[in-house]
This record gives sequence, structure tokens and C-alpha cells, in this order.
Amino acid sequence: MTMPAQSERLHRFDAAQRVSSRSIWTDAQWHFDHTRADLRRHQFRVDWAFELPDGSRFTDPRWHRWLEDARTFLWSLRVDPPVGRRQAQARSLVTVAVQLRFLIRWMAGRGMHGFDELDTDTAKEFMRSVTERRGHAGMPLRPGTRQAYANLLIGLFQQRARLACPPSEHPFADERASRFSGFGRQTIQRLPHTPDDIAVALISAAIRLIGQPAADVIALRDRVVPFRKDDPGPTPFAHRQAVRALVSSFRFSTIEGEEVAWHPPLTRTRELRLLINRIQEACFVTISYLVGARVSEILSLQANCVEERPSADGAESFSYLRGRIFKTAGTDAGTPHLWPAPAPVLRAVEVLHHLSEPFRAETGRSELWLSLAGRGVVDRRPPEVPTGWSLIIRLNRRFAPFIDLPCQGDGTPWHLTTHQGRKTFARFVGKRDRTGLHALQHHFGHVTRIMTDSAYVGTDFDLSELVDAQTLEETRFALEELLTASRLAGNGGRRLSSRSRFRGRTRDGELAAYINFLIEDSGMRLGVCDWGYCVYRVETAACMGDNRGPNALWRTQSTCASCANFAVTERHRPVWQARLDRNLALIADRRLDDPSLALANTRIAECQRILSDLSAAGEGHAQEIHRKSG
Repeated sequence: MTMPAQSERLHRFDAAQRVSSRSIWTDAQWHFDHTRADLRRHQFRVDWAFELPDGSRFTDPRWHRWLEDARTFLWSLRVDPPVGRRQAQARSLVTVAVQLRFLIRWMAGRGMHGFDELDTDTAKEFMRSVTERRGHAGMPLRPGTRQAYANLLIGLFQQRARLACPPSEHPFADERASRFSGFGRQTIQRLPHTPDDIAVALISAAIRLIGQPAADVIALRDRVVPFRKDDPGPTPFAHRQAVRALVSSFRFSTIEGEEVAWHPPLTRTRELRLLINRIQEACFVTISYLVGARVSEILSLQANCVEERPSADGAESFSYLRGRIFKTAGTDAGTPHLWPAPAPVLRAVEVLHHLSEPFRAETGRSELWLSLAGRGVVDRRPPEVPTGWSLIIRLNRRFAPFIDLPCQGDGTPWHLTTHQGRKTFARFVGKRDRTGLHALQHHFGHVTRIMTDSAYVGTDFDLSELVDAQTLEETRFALEELLTASRLAGNGGRRLSSRSRFRGRTRDGELAAYINFLIEDSGMRLGVCDWGYCVYRVETAACMGDNRGPNALWRTQSTCASCANFAVTERHRPVWQARLDRNLALIADRRLDDPSLALANTRIAECQRILSDLSAAGEGHAQEIHRKSG
């Protein structure tokens, strides 16, 4: 293969080339700058002086040529990446450096002295060694990790014009790298969302904890904090006893509607620290599941991060969290972003503000998540921000048992991760049928209104795609149900029932193709809500919707019941039956005034008509089947 001329290659970096504010090109260690509060300094360090199999160091003079190529390759991923790839951020560079170290050690152990000895046969041999390598707890490396090593080899070839001694040929020639890594479409495992029943219990428990329990914990913590600064003098035992007496004398509140205090009195000071951790974890769950931000974005929030902005029409104001997105940003500092914030999230931020206040004053830092690093409540070690990994451990080992989180259907605990909140948020926002979300309906409805307001300009495109994917999935499911249902009610339902050639059928290829046509080609829009479906047409919309869709402010059960676009399936029967029962109970109250009585009777008539249509449709379909079979 013809190699590029030297003039086409990236210029060689001189010894004074800066790679960060702390490091230059020739340093044995590169320390990258970073602004992420959830990561530690060592996670932004590249050590070039690693040991090779023969006992030498990669920074020894004999390896100078190879070291320069390794440095040039790594730095090129930041300043001049391969076509189609974003400039690598500091954290990504550290990850690649770890992979690069393994490759160099492997090559040096086989008597090689540079990347120019990497050919197709060598690449295949290296990938076999990667496959045999063991990772955490002695487990084989995951396909995605093996693919990362394959990508490293490909990257070295792609960046060959920048290296003094580049690979001589493509590592996999005419073969796909996935063949050697075991990574393909079938091995891609999407990170799951939290199941609805577990998510609702998790979020509800978190919201409960950031209310009066958080106020109690903050009040007790404020009594103890002065002891952190006091000098125990010659009697540290007496100092500890004074703190313990203060903690054990505190009595926790009884939450409204409950019969006993939410927590028994404490017996040890360490128990207070554990309670502080539980409140902090509740704040994380609340923000993660009701905002949808990544863990890096949540843990990097600063004090005074709440911002109020008017809606597009100026009729109301919305609250936002002001922070930064790191993953898709072109810079290590991230890009500014606003996340819609419902009331529980504002409360979580308020709690975190109070919890971190003494530590922000002590350190001069502004991170909202600053907390004690030790075990006790008067520990004198410097405060720090928890890491994402430590939060995963805490959520599963401590928080889940503390709130008695429900298990899965098979009785095993559900494993929580810091990314699940984002996936679950997208699912809940994308869902239009929120009958299973109970008390969370209002919060997600609030977020949806802010996100659809034209004054809100979101830059988290990855999150938008997750929401859109959920919406599309729900639309497909709803169309399938409408087209095949044997029982439909509502004006739109009766029209669909008479026209659908798929009525009473199960899903097949023809149905799937027709649904694809409706979604992709016909421009049909389907609205989903708790009490039915809207086969939306603007000219017949009783809710006074526009070209964007139904009007959420006017979209009520009574409005939909009279609308030509409305359809109800059997799965919505419980909603209408419950509404009927409520209003029947209401009219039995002799104290009801005439206008309220008239309204209740109107609602009863609406419910009876819907329920009667469902029953009649079912009976009619059964008679039709019987007639055809006879």
C-alpha cells in the first residue's frame, strides 16, 4: 500500500506543546483539565511511563520513536480525528490510552518495536488475545469492550498519515471487525428503563423522603455541624459523647396521614450520616427520573441552578434547571442546557442546597452535591462530590432496601443504574396513556407542557430521540389495537370499526405494512390519553386543536366523548366505569346543588353511552362471527 508523503502528515509536536494547563507534550504523565465534579483527578490522567514485559519503561530512550507515535495518535483524536468522528474529550482520551497501553505491552512482549509491525495477521492474533482476556471479577470482556479494541486498531490505520511509523495495512482487510470481536447487531444490549411498577414506587418514595423527612434530617444536621469545626481538645471522647447525646435526643416528625414518626430515634452519630445519604439518593432519583439528565450532568449542578422563564404566550412561567451537557459537547467544559423542572425537582434542589451549604462555605466551591467524604457527621476530611459508580452501589445496597423497593415478578431485586432514570423519563414523557403512573401523572404532564412550549429550545437531541421512539412505539401499539379491536366505542371508534378490514384479526405482515403506511406516508396523527384514542383531524376536533395536534387544555373526557375523532377500546373500559361509579355516588348525596347535579347526570350519560357502545359492539361482533360460522 502506498504511504502518504511526509508533507501530508500532521506536523510533529515539539516538547513545549501543551496538552492541558498542567501538562506539556514530554511529561511522563498527562493531566487533562476537566470540569466534571463527579469524576476524580486520576480519571483524567494518562501515564506514559508504564512498565513493559522486559522490565523497561515506555518512556525509556529506546522506545522514543514508538512513544512519539503513541502520543501523536492519542492527541490526533482530539485535534484532528478521523472523518466522521467528533473530537475526543479528555475522558475518552484516557479510555483510549488504557487500551493503547494494553496493545503496546502485548506487541512489545512479542518483540515488536512500533505500529508499523501491525499487519492483518498481527491484528487477528491480538484480537484473539483480547477475547481470552479476563475483566472484572474474572469475567470475559463484553463484546462492546472487545469491539473497542478492534476500533483502536482501525483508528491507528485511519490516522496513519499522522504517524512516523504507521501500520502497514488495514487490520482486518476485507473482513468485518465484528467477526473478531463478537460484536454485532444481535449483541447490542440497550440499557433498560425501570419497569413501571418499580419506577412508580421508587419515585414516589423519593418524593416522600425529600419532604418532611429531609427537613428533619437537615435540622438535625445543622445542630451537629458546629461540632465539625470545634476543637475536641484533650477530651475527644467527651466531644463524641456530646454529639451522640444531641443526635439521640432528636425526635423525627410524623408525616401527615401516617400514624407514627417516619423514623425512630437514632442511637449513633453514624446513623445520621446514613440518613443524610438516603436523602441525597432520594434527591438524585427525583432529578434523574423527572428531568432525564445524565448522571454527569446531575452531579455537576451548581448552587443557584434554578431559572424561571416565561412561556411563549407570557401567560405563565416555567422553572428550569441550568446545567451543562458533557457527553455530546465538543468541549470538555460541556455546553449549557436547560431542563424543565417540575415541583419535586425544585424541592430536591432546595434540599441539596441546604445539605451542601456548610461545605460550600467551608471550601469556597459551588457544587450542589458537596457532601462529607468520611463515615461520621463530624469527620474532618474535605467534602467531595459522589461519583456515579458510588451512587449505583448506594442505590442498590442501601436506598432500595431502605424504601422497601418492590422486587421483580420472579422475586429477584431489580438492579438500579444511574442511567435508568433517563430512559424511564423518556418512556414516561413519550407515554400518552399514564393510567399506571398514579400520582406522577401531573409531574410528567407538567414537563411535557414545558417541552412542547415554543419558548423551550432543547439541545439534548439524544433525549429527544428517546422520547420520540417511545411515542412512535405507543402509536404503533394503539393503531394495532384500534384496527383489530372487536369492540370500539366513541364517534371515531364506530367509524373505524365499520371500515377496518383487520377487525378481529391478530397481527400479521399485512397489518404491519398498513400501520407503517399510516405512520410514514398518510400523515395520520394519533393522540393517546388515559381514556381513549384520538384519530386526529383538525377540522373535526372538539378540543379546538390546531395543526400541531389536540389542545391539551380543552382535552377532557366530556369534550372527547362528543368528538368525531374519539375512539375507545376495551382496555379503557375501567376508566369509564370508574367515572360512572364516582358520579353515581355523587348524585346520591342530597346536599348536591342543582348545577352540580346536572353536571353529574351529564357525565353519567356520557359514561353509559361509551360503555353501552363497547358492550353492543362486542355482542354484535360475536353475532357476526356466529352467523358466518353457521
